[in-house]
Amino acid sequence: MRDKSENLLRIAKDFIRESNIDVIYAFVGGSVGRGEADKYSDVDLTIYTNTNLSSSKSDVIYNGEIIQLETLHTDELPNQHMIEDSPWDYRFLNEATIIKDKEDKFSKSKQWATDYFGSENGKKKMIEQVSEIVKERTIYAVDYLKQHKLYSATHASMGAWAEAGFLYLFLEHNSLSTGLLLPRIQNLKVHFEEFKRVSPFSIIEDLSEVPIILNRLRKYLRKQGHSCIGLCDIHNTLCERKAQRLLNNNEGLNLLWQMYGEALWLYFETSNGLSFEQYFDSLPSELQNDLSKIGFVPLEEKKVRELCRLSDELLTFSCST
Repeated sequence: MRDKSENLLRIAKDFIRESNIDVIYAFVGGSVGRGEADKYSDVDLTIYTNTNLSSSKSDVIYNGEIIQLETLHTDELPNQHMIEDSPWDYRFLNEATIIKDKEDKFSKSKQWATDYFGSENGKKKMIEQVSEIVKERTIYAVDYLKQHKLYSATHASMGAWAEAGFLYLFLEHNSLSTGLLLPRIQNLKVHFEEFKRVSPFSIIEDLSEVPIILNRLRKYLRKQGHSCIGLCDIHNTLCERKAQRLLNNNEGLNLLWQMYGEALWLYFETSNGLSFEQYFDSLPSELQNDLSKIGFVPLEEKKVRELCRLSDELLTFSCST
């Protein structure tokens, strides 16, 4: 993994050198930033520039590798005030590998951030931030139940649980890896068994069909005239790589959960204000059936409330770390 990470870091540096953008700061995150890249990994590259470019995200093929590129203005480079005010939003700095840094300004911010994340004040602030997010999503879930919008209630309660889970993963295991969330929470045996019982996931017979379902959804949305970064062909490849890694590791539940998240993100990107119920009803019946296989099912009220309770339980675990 280390060799692959180093190779992808070299590719990121070469890409910056050959680009026509005046890059002031740059870092690589994700598995490459953590030094955990494998043959399925891409490069998550963020660059900061002073040029008059709009903040943007794009996918680039460079030297045979996929680069998920984010371009930001240097005004958006995290500083001490920004990090102290909202550490949960800047936790990515914990796993960032800086590859360009004029005058070491970025390195100093990163060092301050990692120290702050590990401090009592930093942890307390992150717990407060995530607790507010979980509370808000739980309120949404309960409101949707009152409106008999069970799909929306399910997604809100799943979102509350996921956010609480990521906090637990960060504070207890010092990781931002989405792929590690379920494996680490699996160590909380009682909690994990309860989550499996109430979650919207059921292991299907042919798990290799899961990334194909995402491809069908992207294809349909493109035909409807939607346009966003998540609908490009490269994302089919990224999705297939992620799925193959999980299939190789026999992580069926993790595969369903991550692909559910991918599909839900596409809904947020293309819904144009429609409720999920309206959006789902507008899809062809074949696609509705496909999505039900990866967790798009309306949970009954009891299970939605149990997911909300499990979210609070994860917050409690985080507070005790």
